[in-house]
Amino acid sequence: MPYRRLIPALLAAALPLGVSADPSAAPSAVAPPTTAPAAGLTVGMPAPAFSVKTLDGKTVGLENYRGKTLVINVWATWCPPCREEMPELMTSAPKYAKDGTVAFLGVDTTEQAPIVRAYAAAKNVPYPLALGTDASFGRAYDIQAFPTTFVIDANGILRARYVDTLAPRQLAELVAAGKAGRNAAIVSPLQSKIDASLADPAIAFTSSDPAAIEANAKAADAAIDRAEKMLDDSDAAAGNSTDFFRTRAEEAALRDRAVAALVNVGTSVTDKSLLPRMSGDAALEGERWSDALDAYRSVLAVDPKNEDALGGIAQASSRLKNYDAAVAADQQLTALAPDDATALVSLGLTQQEAGHAADAYATFDRAIALAKKHVDASHGKAGDVRMLAYVHMYAGRTYAKNGDTAHARAQFEEMLAWTQKLPANNPRHDMYLEEGQEAIAALGLVSPAGISVSLAPWIGADLPGSVPSTIKYRLVLAGTAGKNVTLEASGLPKAWVASFCSDKVCAPMRDAVVIPQSGVKIVEFQLIPPSGKPPAPKVRVTGHDGSSEASATT
Repeated sequence: MPYRRLIPALLAAALPLGVSADPSAAPSAVAPPTTAPAAGLTVGMPAPAFSVKTLDGKTVGLENYRGKTLVINVWATWCPPCREEMPELMTSAPKYAKDGTVAFLGVDTTEQAPIVRAYAAAKNVPYPLALGTDASFGRAYDIQAFPTTFVIDANGILRARYVDTLAPRQLAELVAAGKAGRNAAIVSPLQSKIDASLADPAIAFTSSDPAAIEANAKAADAAIDRAEKMLDDSDAAAGNSTDFFRTRAEEAALRDRAVAALVNVGTSVTDKSLLPRMSGDAALEGERWSDALDAYRSVLAVDPKNEDALGGIAQASSRLKNYDAAVAADQQLTALAPDDATALVSLGLTQQEAGHAADAYATFDRAIALAKKHVDASHGKAGDVRMLAYVHMYAGRTYAKNGDTAHARAQFEEMLAWTQKLPANNPRHDMYLEEGQEAIAALGLVSPAGISVSLAPWIGADLPGSVPSTIKYRLVLAGTAGKNVTLEASGLPKAWVASFCSDKVCAPMRDAVVIPQSGVKIVEFQLIPPSGKPPAPKVRVTGHDGSSEASATT
């Protein structure tokens, strides 16, 4: 089913902590097609008006950026590609903003303020971040995938709409188009290959022979699936950007031709599930949710175990807010894949969306047990450890959405513990450490209990004043802005020294810090051995703010 990169409906809910779904040159004679994007938002037309509120409480809209080229990056903390591209945006935004002609704005349409604040404080994002969780921004800008970047010129004309991670060259091209007042063109060998595949002259519906039409419909379906896989291979850094919306329009046009031809030959087609399944895909693409349900149910009538149809029913049912039907479809999918922890995660999230919290918790318990079984069987293979950390992350977010901060924190602590068992070069090692601590910090921001403290291995550049070659941890402190917090280390072996580094100053054993306006404070906590490189000891860090305390252990 060619919808891997679309946002499942359950991910579009505004969550306290955020939820993720954890996805050669063609002949030069092939010209880019002129098909309009599948959605109504079109490059070259006036950009839609919008109104979003930044983390500092300011309301901003399109009118605030008249006279400037505006880069809007739609992102989420749960989105791995978003996190991958953020360093480039953070580096580039100040450079482009120097002459006052270019502005950047990040918009998170799926999450609430606490988790976004925690991320922004940890990363020190240099441009405004706003929340668009009332759905109006997402509707106006037709958000279909994350990350999506828009460039609007000084006159308010949309000049670029780009899905995928941005590399410096790609970002420069989009900004240059905006500053010049022209539409950005996305051209690459990979996109040319996609265009050629979807315009293959061999896929022709000129014959009236049912067998030939069926063969061509299957060829069209395969071409669409190949195009989706090539979209997943997009790599702007390697010069292989792709045009998501143009590709989707080409896919839709090819699919519509196949469906029309199949309708004409009626019951003569051997594969009775082909027409309803492709019709369901077309309806899903066009956001005709009821039509999609009817079509996919017709598939199940002839092929009860069709996973594409079950996935389509789950997605369409969620969009129609018929969550019980979505749960039923996901339950069937888990029955078909009893050894797949990700299928259980999807079921748990759908159960949560349906309001069945107890069922969701039980499903996550099953997912954790299954993922742990895989870890034990493989003796800690990285892929299995990563999956276990992933399941704990989703379980924590589910508890958090229901306000159960104690169980949520326990799940996030498990996530951090298993992440630390991953090799440091694993693609999710640093990301999961950051996400776990941000989630714990967000719990601290919404909890009336006072302060929150979490510890994880330090990643990234050392803070000024830190001592090289020590054992370093990232200490994240969350609480009420303006609170004075005393941090103390205990349990150190003899002759070891603990050091707290923040604000360009390091203090041994004990430190006093003030929680900033964001509510989140990042401290580099170091353990300095008397000599050599002995194993890291277990040390407790406790924070006191005069009325409450919290602690964490290395």
